[in-house]
Amino acid sequence: MPTFYPIIFVHGWGGPADLTRDFGAADERDPYVGWNTGRRYNDPDGWMKFRNTELNFEGLVLRLVKDFGYYDASNDEELADFRSYLGMKSPAPGETSPPGVREAALSKSLWIFRYYEYNAEHLKLSKDIKIVLADELTHQGYSVAWENLAGIPYYAALLALKIQQIACAKCRRLSDGMETAGLDLKQVALVGHSMGGLISRFAIQYNLFGAADNVARLMTMATPHGGARYASPAGLLRFLPGLRDDDIQFFTPQWVTDHMGGQAPDPAITTLSQTDIFCLIGTRHNDYYPVARHLPRTDGVVDQNEAYLYNYPYAYVYNTHSGEHGIRENHDAYQSMRRFLFGDLYVRMQITDVELKPGQKQVADGELFFHYFIKPRGINTHLNELSERAENQPRPRTLAELKQRLAERPYIIYDGFADSGALVDRASRLSPGVTRTKQDLPHFQLEYSSFLSDARVGGRALASGYKMIPLMEGARTLTLDDQVMTAKLRVEVRKRG
Repeated sequence: MPTFYPIIFVHGWGGPADLTRDFGAADERDPYVGWNTGRRYNDPDGWMKFRNTELNFEGLVLRLVKDFGYYDASNDEELADFRSYLGMKSPAPGETSPPGVREAALSKSLWIFRYYEYNAEHLKLSKDIKIVLADELTHQGYSVAWENLAGIPYYAALLALKIQQIACAKCRRLSDGMETAGLDLKQVALVGHSMGGLISRFAIQYNLFGAADNVARLMTMATPHGGARYASPAGLLRFLPGLRDDDIQFFTPQWVTDHMGGQAPDPAITTLSQTDIFCLIGTRHNDYYPVARHLPRTDGVVDQNEAYLYNYPYAYVYNTHSGEHGIRENHDAYQSMRRFLFGDLYVRMQITDVELKPGQKQVADGELFFHYFIKPRGINTHLNELSERAENQPRPRTLAELKQRLAERPYIIYDGFADSGALVDRASRLSPGVTRTKQDLPHFQLEYSSFLSDARVGGRALASGYKMIPLMEGARTLTLDDQVMTAKLRVEVRKRG
């Protein structure tokens, strides 16, 4: 049975318009700030003919509502309507309510944290509450005067108050900072996009209003954990009109390193385990804004090497930073998110050795590289992609170099999560590669290809294959075969703490 937490979605930098607009009654901005934007897919490869492919992705919020029964609290932040709908009033004398029903239902609620609405131009936060925010930041190690509240620290303090309102029995009111009753839902999960991931990190790292203990899981998407070298006034965003320093200065590499430790969090994150944090990295830049086409190994804004935290799991998806092909707007991120938030298994897969098959001597002197795709069984979506189009495939090496590298540091082809409840259905149990004696196991599908490096065309395809990976607990080594070589795949599966 999965553990469900209230989820808070934290959006990223919204551009100059969000810093200057008035969020009043006439404002027509998307109330979900992009978190419920979906996409319709065509079926160019004919997948519908032989496997279950979803052609419509409705959006992250709606899918959580449909798949897991989450309640959208974006316009019901005190859950008053939700409590009434579920009939969750205190039992009458002599009556009892089913144990755990209230807590389970209320925990399956989600919020959109629209932090720009709290800017001075919009909701006019009082001096009293700003003093409360500044005092908390200063007390926790980030000194700031209330008049200078801005950017990531300011939004993180506001987020921490929102977390306190949801997780704790007592919290502070935003109107005046005085104590009032909270929802007392214990802990929340945070999902942050771009700068939203830094805001979430800051709240946890500085333990603002107890956020470190009140957050159970943190997922970031396209977040510049090492700072956004391209998204600075001197770089990608220099052409935007109306830009002020309130946000941009807070996610330069220098600021993120000085005040958050960059990709090695400092202050350290001590309340979350290694499997409680997950970073999703976008790799598609050619279909973003024209200027982004000249930023290789990025999602159009954030460099791949800056988009993860050291010593925590991460994965790559072929999506842009936002927009039509954006990381939030497509199915890949949802499948990764649901496994991270609700999955009970941690999975790590590594290529540890390769050998050429007999008769392949002509390949031995060339340089080889590989593509790897991890998919959930039965769904045409990628949980992780290492490929040439994503610009993250292992660099070409001779066979001798490759074997030495793998002996020293294996290729990690998946470092993420799975759900033991994702069982193989009866119709698929006789499919090639599915473990027939372990029908109660979830499976991943690994697709792999090998290439011979060629200066004229980049890479010449040698062979390809796929293997169904049953996710049984423990560590074991499997063999991957194609027409040219064999490889050793080490699979480690364990229960999450």
